[in-house]
Amino acid sequence: MDFETLKYEKADEGYVVITLNRPERLNAFSRKLNEEMGLAIHEALQDDDVKCLIITGSPRPDGRPCFSAGGDLKDDTLGIPRWDYPDHIGPLQRKEDQLFQANTPAGRLWFKRPRLIAPKYTNLLWSPKVVIAAVDGVATAGGLELALACDIIIASETAQFTDSHVKNLKIAIGKGSVTTGLARRVGYNKALELCLLGEFIDGNEAYRIGLANRVTAPDKLMDEARAMATKIAGMRQEAVQVTKLACRTAEDTNLNDSWTYADELLECMKADPGYQGLQSVTSEWAGRAR
Repeated sequence: MDFETLKYEKADEGYVVITLNRPERLNAFSRKLNEEMGLAIHEALQDDDVKCLIITGSPRPDGRPCFSAGGDLKDDTLGIPRWDYPDHIGPLQRKEDQLFQANTPAGRLWFKRPRLIAPKYTNLLWSPKVVIAAVDGVATAGGLELALACDIIIASETAQFTDSHVKNLKIAIGKGSVTTGLARRVGYNKALELCLLGEFIDGNEAYRIGLANRVTAPDKLMDEARAMATKIAGMRQEAVQVTKLACRTAEDTNLNDSWTYADELLECMKADPGYQGLQSVTSEWAGRAR
């Protein structure tokens, strides 16, 4: 599949790299990029060879790194509806409902996603495939929301995270609900500070407050992301899916309900005819010991 506003690179190791590619507009989301982002995510989800996704951004024309500056306000001033395109809530979304069987760990994850006005965010949140954001340069507004929708954020030391909705746009929340993503990652107090003041924090600070999972030197960012994606892609995918489902569900429930649900998921895995479980692992260890 060919794209105009992003790059789609499928790796032999079982992952895909989706690169936002509007460097002249700081990888801002136009109508076309919104549409193609949805199509790229759909392509990755329906491809059984793809086990993990990496999302990153192309550098600016002068070479400086950039993740995404959020929505393209130029489109707004021209009256172009960024979220209005044929497959947005139409045929594509109906197809997406049938991507994964409901009685599988992948299906349980997928069917938890709400059908909202900005499905690219929720499709990543509840994707059965782990999504890694590799962030360098500016990640603000919709760009920050995109990173927050990913399961893991790897930040360069030179990354610049901020939210500009209140400071610059005079509105509180974007289509990707930055308040929800930030509060869950860094807590209410820090999320409120970041949303209200709109001050930049770099990759080291993002890691310190828990916004980023890891921080790395700029020239090592994609190496780190690719190495992690390769490792995740090589794991038993049902185990990956159940783990993500249990962790996502834990955010929405109390301690007892979360624990009970995790036990239920474990029993579902054990009931799978193809599950070999601890016996295969202990047998392998016993073989090594000999």
